[in-house]
Amino acid sequence: MINKNLNGGFNTSAIVISRKKHKLYSVFTFITPNLGIIRASLPHKRLQTLRNSSFLRPFSGMYITVVPDGEYVKVTQIDGSYVVETLDSNLENIAYTAVASELIQELFALYDVDRSVFDVVANYSKQIRNRNVRLATIILGWQLLAKSGVVPQGHLLSSLEESSPFWQELFFATHRYPTKEMMSSLVHVLNYAWKSEEHLVITKSTWSELEQSLLVFATREVGKELQSVKFLLTL
Repeated sequence: MINKNLNGGFNTSAIVISRKKHKLYSVFTFITPNLGIIRASLPHKRLQTLRNSSFLRPFSGMYITVVPDGEYVKVTQIDGSYVVETLDSNLENIAYTAVASELIQELFALYDVDRSVFDVVANYSKQIRNRNVRLATIILGWQLLAKSGVVPQGHLLSSLEESSPFWQELFFATHRYPTKEMMSSLVHVLNYAWKSEEHLVITKSTWSELEQSLLVFATREVGKELQSVKFLLTL
């Protein structure tokens, strides 16, 4: 259903989540602070003439003006903000951001407005411009699961009583008990505030455990095989 706020056009900040190419057009998915997740279908001929269309790249930031256009919205104007160039030629980075993109779209519905979800995605998109994409994706993935309600918030995870059901669910999903280091680190990951000067001190083995648990648990919660995860595991 097209959001009523779009009547007459709407200007909003936006992050490109994905682009699905077809023969004559592409479908772009954006996340916005006031409209939630929206999709726009853009003919390839229009992309050739649309000003600032070069900003329509995964996890790049911009301001867009949109109006209703049937099932989708129509983008009438783009004002670029920044481009994420770390995805241009690095296949591993592309694979991890594909996981982030699919999780966002699977965990949150179109037009389901949650400013905190937009903010964490926007912070992620800014951070992966110059910091490790894999680690940022692990953090984002766990935070998205928490914001969707399937993982306790960080302050609740610190409580043994509050977190016990979650750790049991994680065990059932992964078929292994989490290490103490992983349990402690996940609290810090969920509480991570995305400040440029903030670094999480976590060992490589614990990052790997956090990643493996995230991919398995997220797939279980979504209820189907995630194509991005399948692709990532082939690398």
